Amino acid sequence: MKTRIATAAVLAAFTVAVILWLPSIVFIGFLVAVSALAAWEWCRLIPSGLSPLVRGGYSVGVAALLLGSALYEPSWVPLTIGAAVVWLVLGINVLFQIYRQSKVQIHSSLLLGLILIVPGPVALIAIQQSLDQGRFLVLMSCVVVWGTDTFAYAVGKRFGRRKLAPSISPGKTLEGTLGGIVGAIGTGIIFFLVLMENNKVGVIGFGLWCLITVSVAVMAVIGDLVESAVKRSANKKDSGTLVPGHGGVLDRVDSLLCAAPIFGSWIFLCELTPTVAL
Repeated sequence: MKTRIATAAVLAAFTVAVILWLPSIVFIGFLVAVSALAAWEWCRLIPSGLSPLVRGGYSVGVAALLLGSALYEPSWVPLTIGAAVVWLVLGINVLFQIYRQSKVQIHSSLLLGLILIVPGPVALIAIQQSLDQGRFLVLMSCVVVWGTDTFAYAVGKRFGRRKLAPSISPGKTLEGTLGGIVGAIGTGIIFFLVLMENNKVGVIGFGLWCLITVSVAVMAVIGDLVESAVKRSANKKDSGTLVPGHGGVLDRVDSLLCAAPIFGSWIFLCELTPTVAL
């Protein structure tokens, strides 16, 4: 437990510094490195197994695709919206299988990895680079995702009784999941009120921000469930061992990979049609 908390604190502090204060090139490099490591671990979840050479080539390819997409502005909207839809469809599939109490399975593939890993970081880079308050918006999205994980763990530990998805994630409870979503929404609203200027952050008003926060919190939960289903389908408990107390890099960023595309979709929609943001 102490290792898990210490690791989370160090990673959170470093990530906040990268988002808010360090040069943009460091932020981009950080996301590229994290995505490449996540891609390496994703290959470990492919049932047929891949050689280290193929895994390395795939990781480099993910990094190159991410950089290319981030630099090519016309790709931002279709990538983020498309990825949000794919994550949502996978999440609905997992929830449906949980409801039917059937075996939950999602088999990984190289193509699915590209779809799930690349768009989220592209959305965060695009927001940070193109908007006046881009750094704050990226941080706010991360805070909501972190809030979901933190409150889900705390509430589940204290009040958790009913298992949410025992076949893929035995530690998750319904109470913890709902507590995580509610806690994240509250955290997002408090953050908005602290940072807002003239009742807005950028072009986003308070009412829309509440809706965005709800969607980001829900997608964060979906991302965690989808990755858990992929791991169980590959008979793996964790995606890797690089993050002490947490498993792998992919285990640490799965919620953000899922939440970032829906967050980016909202932001780009607001920028393209400002009246939506009022």
